[in-house]
Amino acid sequence: MNDNVLWLNKLVPKHVLLDDAEVETKLGPLNVIPEQLPKILLKDPALKALDQEAKPGDVVEIHRVSESAGANLAYRIVVEE
Repeated sequence: MNDNVLWLNKLVPKHVLLDDAEVETKLGPLNVIPEQLPKILLKDPALKALDQEAKPGDVVEIHRVSESAGANLAYRIVVEE
């Protein structure tokens, strides 16, 4: 199965791997450091479907959309286990 098919499912939110500059720009104003973020496992199918390869310590931005809450962003730090 092509991993890109995963993003076609409306129940799977878009995941974006952030570089160091983006992490500082997005988390800095929130006064949050990556180690304080909720975790996402390296073996998560959404990470495997990314164009870039994630590694432990990377930060992922998750774009969620719901009818009740509208659009919002969530952040996760990648961990092995």
